[in-house]
Amino acid sequence: MEVNEINATTDGRKLRSEGSKRRIVSAMLELVREGRMAPTAEEVANRAEVGLRTVFRRFKDMESLYAEMSVAINQKVESVIGGSTDGNNWQDNLSNMVDRRLQVYEIIMPYRVAAEALKFQSTILLNRHMDIVRDERQRLRTLLPKDLLNDRPMIEGLEAALSFDMWNQLRNDQRLGADEAGAVVSRIVESLLNTPGS
Repeated sequence: MEVNEINATTDGRKLRSEGSKRRIVSAMLELVREGRMAPTAEEVANRAEVGLRTVFRRFKDMESLYAEMSVAINQKVESVIGGSTDGNNWQDNLSNMVDRRLQVYEIIMPYRVAAEALKFQSTILLNRHMDIVRDERQRLRTLLPKDLLNDRPMIEGLEAALSFDMWNQLRNDQRLGADEAGAVVSRIVESLLNTPGS
């Protein structure tokens, strides 16, 4: 076999491998979006139309599949998260951040609900959860004026109001539409910022 033929064979195998890996991750995301909190490897293989052995050739265990799923979800929302915060004042920047955060929550809701349910069984999901919470807290604090950062009850109230838990409560437990839930969050944020001492 000539060098070109060997390279073509190797490239073909690599493309097939990447293709099956993408199908497996897509299958996992589809199953979670449909409400399967913890799809089994067999369910993922069936949805991806690959053999079970292929799943475990591409991913050594479900943890590594969760890791790849987290990467795929991040890619879905990174353009929304990374939006500009160059408004005329901190209130405009905060309002923009709130809008973007709620858009992200709406996109990732089924995956985040599944991750919340599984985070104590998965080191990867638990670490990812902690990273997200830390990043969200940091993003909020960088937008607020320094004098407001000393008002601990207000800061903690804002973080609770802008948390995924609040969004999940409004959307799934209270059955509000996205616009209604957004109006509730905005009202809470406005109330907190307009309390005496803030």
